[in-house]
Amino acid sequence: MRFENKVAIVTGGANGMGRSTALAFAREGASVVVGDVSDERGATLVQEASELPGRIVYRHCDVSREADVKALVAAAEDTFGRLDTIFNNAGIEQPVTPSTEVTEELFDRVIAINLKGVFFGCKHAIPALLRAGGGTIVNNSSVSAFANVGGNISYAASKGAIMSMTRVLAVEYSRRNVRVNAINPGVIDTDMNRRNRDLAADPAGVEQRWREITPLGRMGTGDEIADAVLFLASSQSSFITGIGLLVDGGRVAT
Repeated sequence: MRFENKVAIVTGGANGMGRSTALAFAREGASVVVGDVSDERGATLVQEASELPGRIVYRHCDVSREADVKALVAAAEDTFGRLDTIFNNAGIEQPVTPSTEVTEELFDRVIAINLKGVFFGCKHAIPALLRAGGGTIVNNSSVSAFANVGGNISYAASKGAIMSMTRVLAVEYSRRNVRVNAINPGVIDTDMNRRNRDLAADPAGVEQRWREITPLGRMGTGDEIADAVLFLASSQSSFITGIGLLVDGGRVAT
C-alpha cells in the first residue's frame, strides 16, 4: 500500500505496460486516472479494477493533443483533489523500415505521440505536482535510447529525446521536490511487440532474435515494468532523479 491516498496518472494506460502499471498502482491503494484512445479497453480496465483497494477512472486522451493532456491532469485534480505522480507511458512503434524510406508522415506521427506526448504530460503535470507539495514523474523511454539493431530511426530518436528531457527536468525541478526519472524497457511481451512480430516475414525468427539479444533469454512482462515504475514513483527511490532505469534483461550490458 505504498500509494494509499495518492493520485496517479497513467497515459496509454488501457493497454500493455500502462495497463499493468495502472492496476499495480490501484492494488497499492492509489486513485488512478488512465488516459488512452482505446475507450473500450479503458472501460474494461475500470471494471477489472473495481475490487482493488484503489480506484481507476478512465478518460479519452490523445497525448499528441496538448488540450487532451491538459484536461487529463485537470481531471485528476478535479476528481481526487491532487496529483502525486504521472507515468508518461503512451507511445507507438515504427515498423522496421530502412531509414531512408521513412516518410515524413510516419516520422512526425511517432514524434508527436512518443515525444510530444511526454512533453505535454510533464508540462501540465509539474504545476499540479507543485500544488501538492511535490511528486514524481516517470517517463517511458526505451532500450532503444542506448542500444539498437537499426530500422527504427523515428522510434529511437523519440526515445533518446525522452532521456534528454528527463534529465533536463530532473535538474530544473530538483529543489522543488519533484523527481523525474525514466524507465528503459527492453523487449516486453506486449500487444505492440506481438504486432510487430506478426507483421514480419518470419515471426518465429523475430521472436528468436529477441531472445538471442537478451542475455536473460526471454521477453519481459508488463508486471516487471510496473514494478520498476512504482519503485521510481515511490519514496523508496527518494534519492534518485534524472536516471534511465534499464529493464532490459541485460541487453545493454552486451
